[in-house]
Amino acid sequence: MLLRDHLANIIFSSCRQLFQCRDTLESELCAVMEGLSISIQRSDLPIHMEMDSLSAVNLVNGIGTDRSVYALLVAEIKHLMSLRRTCVTHIGRSQNVASDFLVKSARTEHRTVVWMDSGPPEVVDFCKEDCMMSHE
Repeated sequence: MLLRDHLANIIFSSCRQLFQCRDTLESELCAVMEGLSISIQRSDLPIHMEMDSLSAVNLVNGIGTDRSVYALLVAEIKHLMSLRRTCVTHIGRSQNVASDFLVKSARTEHRTVVWMDSGPPEVVDFCKEDCMMSHE
């Protein structure tokens, strides 16, 4: 998970090992819920969340009754989204390199870590590159 401000500065980054998770979609939804919760606690600004999981984006942006196995999790996410102006959009995996690195790190290193105002060196570098490319 990676939270950045409107200038693309890192507010916090984290990775967490999930011990019980049905599949990758559930892990994406868990990350959305945790990210929204932390974002709401750390800032009063509107939240724009970008994800490379189109299925997760469609579930949290869906209208109507969700009858999937993820219904409770999606309902909790929608409640959090109602607390702050929130936008969840889909981006390609190539645009999500820093977050993808954090996911792989949690899975391969079996650890949970939070970095305030920073991240592991690789994530800091990815964010700098991302910032430079967006200003070109």
